[in-house]
Amino acid sequence: MTDGMRLRQIVDGLLENALRATPTGGEVVLAARRVDGRHVRVEVRDSGPGLSTSDAAVAFERGVLRAKYRDIRPVNTGLGLSIAARLVTRMGGTITVQSAAEGGACFAVVLPVGDGPVAR
Repeated sequence: MTDGMRLRQIVDGLLENALRATPTGGEVVLAARRVDGRHVRVEVRDSGPGLSTSDAAVAFERGVLRAKYRDIRPVNTGLGLSIAARLVTRMGGTITVQSAAEGGACFAVVLPVGDGPVAR
């Protein structure tokens, strides 16, 4: 049980970033699964350029990646990942980034499952 509108905002933002970073013919994956009976993990993975370890360390800081990449590849306002991180935290979850099996980035949101029924 969570704020569906905010979850949609988070996932839409992550998908938008993945689609922007992934070259034509590349792959973007949206996956969700229960992880331990008490949490749901939502992943957005892509086959774009990915993030270096130093980029991953600052990915959720407002504007940092935009400033670094604005003259190199398509970027947006630089606010989306910081907003997503704040929303996920307010919803009692976590958001992380790591390398994806597809070759690019994997953004993972883990949220607690409430006592009510889980939509399938």
